[in-house]
Amino acid sequence: MNWLPMRKNKVAAFWDWFVTNKAVYHKLDDKNSDKRLNQLQKKLQKVNQHLTFELSDLSEDAKRELVISADGMIEAFDDVIELVEQAPELDAFKVIAFRQQQTEEVSIDYGDIELSWHDMFYTVEKQESRDDFNLTLYVKGFTKENEDEFVSASFILLDTVIGEYNAGMCIGEIEFASYERQPNLLPIKELQSLF
Repeated sequence: MNWLPMRKNKVAAFWDWFVTNKAVYHKLDDKNSDKRLNQLQKKLQKVNQHLTFELSDLSEDAKRELVISADGMIEAFDDVIELVEQAPELDAFKVIAFRQQQTEEVSIDYGDIELSWHDMFYTVEKQESRDDFNLTLYVKGFTKENEDEFVSASFILLDTVIGEYNAGMCIGEIEFASYERQPNLLPIKELQSLF
């Protein structure tokens, strides 16, 4: 006879916790935000270690957007989808799967790096045997010495241009290079036309 209690579903456990704490996250202010945001991050990572989130400011209708992201890790996409599909009705929150494509330029601060759409260019190659594209991203300020930080910031910026889901599912290989006014490069904003 199995007398041990069944382990609760991780997604259901996350939403139970969030519903209990939703008022705290709705009223979040600068005094307690770091501690609370870290706590939310840890709870999401119990579902999948790659998950992260973005929490918007209050909108005009007093709602916040809670964007659940796989942080570009395709192996976590199913968990993002499951979390959003199982989200309870939350009057004060709109739960969104994946970082969404933005129509207005976004700037990314990542450590000591600040990247905007004006800092990144691309070339694209269509894969004939598959439905995805290979990209080479040319980034202002990119060097081999700062490669890790610039690659991370560039992926986040790419998500704002075409959306995280498109970046994960429609892009094949991505190479990075330093922008040095090479000919025939396209501004990253123009990548939106492919999606």
